[in-house]
Amino acid sequence: MEIPQKVLFIANGMGIENGKPGISGGDMRWIEIAKKWGGMGIEVHVLTQDAGIDLCKRVGLTAEFHKMEMPSEYSINGYLLRALNSFRLPKEFTRFEGIIYSSTEHWYDVIPGALVKRKNPRSKFVVVAHWVAPLIRTGTSIMNSILFYINQHMGYFVGKRYADIFLAVSEPTGNDLKRIGISESKIKVVEAGVDYEKIRRIASRVKEKEFDGVFMKRFDGPKGVFDAVEIWENVVSEIPDVKLILIGHGTKANINKLEMMIREKKLEENVRILGPIYDPEEKFRILAKSKVFLLPSYEENWAIVIGEALAIGLPVVCYDLPEIRPIWEDNVIWIPKGNKEEFAKKVVELLQNSDLRELFSKRGIKFVKKYDWDEIARRELQSIVRT
Repeated sequence: MEIPQKVLFIANGMGIENGKPGISGGDMRWIEIAKKWGGMGIEVHVLTQDAGIDLCKRVGLTAEFHKMEMPSEYSINGYLLRALNSFRLPKEFTRFEGIIYSSTEHWYDVIPGALVKRKNPRSKFVVVAHWVAPLIRTGTSIMNSILFYINQHMGYFVGKRYADIFLAVSEPTGNDLKRIGISESKIKVVEAGVDYEKIRRIASRVKEKEFDGVFMKRFDGPKGVFDAVEIWENVVSEIPDVKLILIGHGTKANINKLEMMIREKKLEENVRILGPIYDPEEKFRILAKSKVFLLPSYEENWAIVIGEALAIGLPVVCYDLPEIRPIWEDNVIWIPKGNKEEFAKKVVELLQNSDLRELFSKRGIKFVKKYDWDEIARRELQSIVRT
């Protein structure tokens, strides 16, 4: 395999809240790929805005950064301005030969990639497709759903013309790409991964459990954070002194709503908001101090957090989503989507049965070992080079 000299990662979807950059599984996926490719000798460039540069530096990505003049706030206005400013490409990209890597299928990542491709036809243009969203999404407003849908589908429209390959993060997403008219010859199903050896090393050092449950995702309705609080209320009614920690970031409005829910349900002693954690060692250490991982999310495409939780040795309880069930099979506990009472019953059963927790722990650790980032990054590069 002939290794390209350069790669340009485009990531304009990140924002800043309370002075800290947001972080998602999709962000960490391309960042981990970038780290691995950099280690293979590829010159890594990143085209992003202030929030993206901040996040990359916090999680230890070494790269040459190029700044897009885009807002970093989470708001409808910020969303629209990102789309409009997508055409303002830095002048240095009039000449670029290598891999152009759009980290998402959204307009604000695809448009800059298409512009670079037009100026440099010999470069290979890659679009990562995380999923194909419905018009109306659970857990968010109609306005947000419509804007998300338009942004994403405009990205797919432009990508169909200019992209050399679409990397679908799951087989169901690949099937959805075919459904919306993308040629099967341009679609390659890929995976995400975990830093398996590092996670196991950290987990082995943690001997005490401080928390009963842990949720780690963006603080947003579609990702299930509000469901997590309601589920925990039911768990507390059965086991009064259990503690849940919430790891993630969100808008000020969502954090205020979360704090209000916790107060109204009198869960101040049972639920603790930690916010985002950027240092991987700290994140894995805190996960290892927990007993059960909760993911009542309504939309996922691969769910890196599930892989990390399994590598730690945590049983995972998750809403049953068709996009991720083929990936995780029977290594997580599936709950019908939206059934918070059943979800809570299963969490209570796990907390009261250490043998059951141990069964799922051993099963998950064994299963997730195949998703190590080194191999995934190598296979992905091979797929692109062969296109």
